[in-house]
Amino acid sequence: MTTDTEGSKEGIGEVSDEKLVERALDDDYAAFEELVRRYRDNGYRLAWSLVKNESEAQDVVQEAFLNIYRKLDTFAGDAQLGSWIYRVVVNAALMRLRKQERRSEIGLEELGAEVEERQGSFSKRPQWQIHADEAAENVELREQILAAVDELDPKYQAVFILREVEDLALKEIAEVLELSEGAVKTRLHRARLHLRAALEPYLGRSESID
Repeated sequence: MTTDTEGSKEGIGEVSDEKLVERALDDDYAAFEELVRRYRDNGYRLAWSLVKNESEAQDVVQEAFLNIYRKLDTFAGDAQLGSWIYRVVVNAALMRLRKQERRSEIGLEELGAEVEERQGSFSKRPQWQIHADEAAENVELREQILAAVDELDPKYQAVFILREVEDLALKEIAEVLELSEGAVKTRLHRARLHLRAALEPYLGRSESID
């Protein structure tokens, strides 16, 4: 009979999400802290894409993880944990926006160094971002790419961020946003059309943004 070494703090980083959920439900707070560590940054990036304010995004993430802790026993396990967490974050962000009527149109003026650092990484390299290396040398182009993403309507931006930045499958995005896959495809298409139009003067008519 072997001993269970998965529970040791030293190896907690190697424990699967599913096991961490089980342990967190068994009052192992260290397991929940590990889940927060794994998803906090991505959750913040997604929250920021919706609320466009650093402190409010932090509040959204804090509220979301508090809700996740309270409702962890409702996680069915038939979906990816990450998708479920993103859904809670999105719901918390949209609820905050609904309470703030002044944000019926998301402000576009807050593009700066913090945005470049947190949202400008785009490590998944979709085709539309082939020019990221050029953008590093061309400040104007880089700012236009970030501004074009920033100008997206929240419902389109959420889909775009989840697909092109977080690299979620369409089915996962549909689960996160509680949409049909068809609606996700439509919103993603419209987001790409917006980017194509916004970046055309900088990338040229022949360049693909898909």
